[in-house]
Amino acid sequence: MSRFFPLPKILLVSLCISYTSCFTAPARSGVNTKHRQHNGLQLPSSRSNSQLAMSNNGFDISKPTFDLFSLRSIRQDAMISYSSRNQSEPLRINLYLIAAVALFSFPTLSEAVIGEQAELPAIVASTAAGVGAVALFFKECNNRLKQLMRIEKELNAETLSIKLATTNKFDDVIYGRSQPVLSLKTLRGNKRILVICGPSEKLKEILVPFRTFRRRIAQAGSIIAVVPTDSMGDVIDTGPTTDRPIDLTDLGVTETELRSCQWVGQVQDVKSWVNYCQTLTDVSNDIPNSDDLIWFGLNYNGRSFASASNEDPRLLEILGQNLRPAELLDETDENEGTTGMNEDYVKLTNNILKSQQTFYKSLTEGDLNGMKSIFSSKKAEEISEIVDTGGRIDAWESCLVEDARPAGMVISGSDALIVSPTKAFTTCIEFPANVGGYSDPSGATLLANQRWGRRSPEEEWKLEYHQTIPWSPDTRAGGTLRCDSRGCVALTRGKEKRTFGGLI
Repeated sequence: MSRFFPLPKILLVSLCISYTSCFTAPARSGVNTKHRQHNGLQLPSSRSNSQLAMSNNGFDISKPTFDLFSLRSIRQDAMISYSSRNQSEPLRINLYLIAAVALFSFPTLSEAVIGEQAELPAIVASTAAGVGAVALFFKECNNRLKQLMRIEKELNAETLSIKLATTNKFDDVIYGRSQPVLSLKTLRGNKRILVICGPSEKLKEILVPFRTFRRRIAQAGSIIAVVPTDSMGDVIDTGPTTDRPIDLTDLGVTETELRSCQWVGQVQDVKSWVNYCQTLTDVSNDIPNSDDLIWFGLNYNGRSFASASNEDPRLLEILGQNLRPAELLDETDENEGTTGMNEDYVKLTNNILKSQQTFYKSLTEGDLNGMKSIFSSKKAEEISEIVDTGGRIDAWESCLVEDARPAGMVISGSDALIVSPTKAFTTCIEFPANVGGYSDPSGATLLANQRWGRRSPEEEWKLEYHQTIPWSPDTRAGGTLRCDSRGCVALTRGKEKRTFGGLI
């Protein structure tokens, strides 16, 4: 008489759950709600909020539920979102589990079904195959857990609140009471979010490129959220919340930059932002390090597109890959206005933009002497690190020949950031004529930035570094061009690796 060896209870329960986990009711959508507008954003009305509360009366979709495959509690809406995004992975998990159970049960099944005892080679083979199926089962479960944790973190970010800068130039206060407090969930579909969290001194330094590309951030339909983790200006207190807002001017951002366009928001309830950011990193103790730098980005759908800790965000790469322009880029775009700037700053801005024009004139006309005179003799570190590792640099003598230089290229929308009397940055949009330009639907638009320096305020500005990337709404940047006084280096984007996690 055949006997069935008892299987572990966890495998039996998992096997039962595996048949039912594939059938998850989809999230209900299409709820008709009325909205009101503020600064172009769709804000849900109080009536729609009450209707939503009534529809979910007695049922909290965000309530955690125990997940057998990960052996931890997961938000139910995260589980539903995962099921809607993944079709093949749950099936693979179930198949590997069934295969493991069947292979380990082969000796018993052989005796019960065909009435013969399995031979030793067959038992060894089935056991080895079962071990492989178990390994694949746990691998897929681990990938599933990473995705669930990422989705759960994305959903947890929905409740974070922020204020956008006023678009009314006559408002006395940039983030005044007339500006509504918006949750990140409310901004979904309207703005992409890039959050930077860290000590004030680090933020002040990191914000320089963001201030430089402030106009491009706005053109990309994006908002920067800056979260200081220290107690600068008594921002963070010991209570559950804080009512004192962050003064971005303490981080080096001028009022003129804040009013220039809607590119940086003022986070509300700073303590909740800090707590959320610190939960993104894996720490070995219960006290996160407040000196850690954490940043992450969310797209229009509220899904993360990039994140890191203790690593400065490479803004130009992020712009080329994830924050592509949402506005129309035109050859006739004017330079950034100087309204509200003091006379000295306007003079500095005009001087630096004049130097930018001189650079492009030499570039498009192939003027080698002019190029040598505009560039600083200082070697850019961004170029040296490539050359030192074996990268090829093309000298300006070859870059400016007739068939190589961008003859007829047009630039528009120039702007400048004067960091100090001896350091400045400029950006613009390039329309190379030899690849179509704006007049051709398939033509290229490039985002360019330059770094300028001089030894004293009495000297002329010298170009230290120039970089461009393709920047268009429909195509990710496939490479970049870096230049200094020695010439230019062309880099291409490497193959992207698939990651199952995210948010750090």
